[in-house]
Order: sequence, then structure tokens, then C-alpha cells
Amino acid sequence: MLEARGVSAELLGGEGGPPVVFGDLVLPGAERTIVFYAHYDGQPVDETRWATRPFEPTLRSGSLEDGGTVLPRDALDGPLDPESRVYARSASDDKSPIVAMLTALDALKAAGVAPSVNVKFFFEGEEEAGSPHLGAVLRRHAERLAADVWLFCDGPVHQSRQPQVVFGAR
Repeated sequence: MLEARGVSAELLGGEGGPPVVFGDLVLPGAERTIVFYAHYDGQPVDETRWATRPFEPTLRSGSLEDGGTVLPRDALDGPLDPESRVYARSASDDKSPIVAMLTALDALKAAGVAPSVNVKFFFEGEEEAGSPHLGAVLRRHAERLAADVWLFCDGPVHQSRQPQVVFGAR
């Protein structure tokens, strides 16, 4: 998906863990570099604690807590109520931020706007297990991962459901 958007992409060895998906978009004249971090893993689950099968996405009319009912798949053919929810293990954490990053690249291209900075992407597969191999990956690839800033696109949803920016996450 990165390569389809003009980003060079590769898998970096996970130093004993799952590979890191690394993307690099180098722009002529850019003097600064930003890295976007997200994770792609999810924890195993106890299926008996789920209302529906955890690894089969289920669309609901609202939150489970508010009595949201299962909607048929053809409900996706038209506009969805913004209160609709997809239930599946790891359906949003952290897949939504990854898709949002890709969509942002699409939007920039559609608007004819090139980023003014070099952009790197770092997607790891052990965050939910405590990232035990992350330090080794960072050390091994330190030169390639050098940047002016890292943005961690991960974190809890605020109670207000409004986007939030949190400093000092890691």
C-alpha cells in the first residue's frame, strides 16, 4: 500500500520478533524528516468473552454497550450512521491510523500538494506485547530511522470522542 503511493517500502528484520514495515518518501529540497509510528499487531483473545467472533468483523448500529445491533453487510452499500461501529479484534488499534496515513497521502496527491518534509513510516508488530525487540531494531537501523521528529499515532480514544494530541507517550 505504501509503494502504490510512491513510498519506497521494505520489511526490516525484527531482530527475533516480527518484521517492521518501513517506508521512506524522500522529497527534493526537503530539509527535515518526520517519522510516523504505528503498530499492526493485536493480542490473542478469549473468544468466550466476545458477543461475536473476534476475528470476523461485525458491523453494529451503535456501541455494544448502548445496544447496537448487528447490521447486514449490505448496509455498507450506502451512507452509514456515524454511530455505527465495527467490532473485531484489532479492528482499529492501530489499523485506523495506518489507513489514515495512507489516505492523507492520497489527499495530498489529489490536491496536487507535495509534502514539504521527507516522510518515513515505521509500523511494528510487537507493541501489544511490550515491544521486546524494538530497541534492537532501532539500534540496528538508527541511521535510516534518523529524523527531526517521530509522531506516535497510537493511544486511547478520549471520552469525548474528540481527537487528541498527547506529548511524551514513549
